[in-house]
Amino acid sequence: MRPIPTSPRPTSNRQESAHTYQPEIDLPPAGERGKASPTRGSERGCDDRFVMSSVLVIDDDDAFRDLVRRMLGAVGFVVVGEADTVATGIAAAHALRPDAALVDVGLPDGDGIALARELSSLPWCPHVVLTSTDPDAASADDVRRSGAHAFVAKDQLPNAHLRRLLNWR
Repeated sequence: MRPIPTSPRPTSNRQESAHTYQPEIDLPPAGERGKASPTRGSERGCDDRFVMSSVLVIDDDDAFRDLVRRMLGAVGFVVVGEADTVATGIAAAHALRPDAALVDVGLPDGDGIALARELSSLPWCPHVVLTSTDPDAASADDVRRSGAHAFVAKDQLPNAHLRRLLNWR
């Protein structure tokens, strides 16, 4: 399976906007699909706290996604995909089944808080952290109602305890 492209690329000669782009995800036939993590079928999950967690980054800023990918990699996370809209974020989450997601509150095609609510309710319960350049973009009530674990302003991410925020192990 390929990671989600970092920028929209039309799949035909017809121009498509970033807001309607649907990523091409090559999946094997249903009977041959593996799981995103070897612990998915386990009731207890993995008890090795040093196993890297997979993260999906959903943000419309290419430079920010690049920075976050490097920051997360430095603390032991694997960024398994990136998306720049609500629509591509949902598609990527279903295809990649990440352990966690870092979600921008302000996305071009919708509300990151509503997206966090949808991601948090997925069967594998990814750990969601909201972020924004606006430190007041999400209140404590917004975070609680969305099912997200936390909200961190983008300028505070380098100082945030990313392992604790994105990893429940």
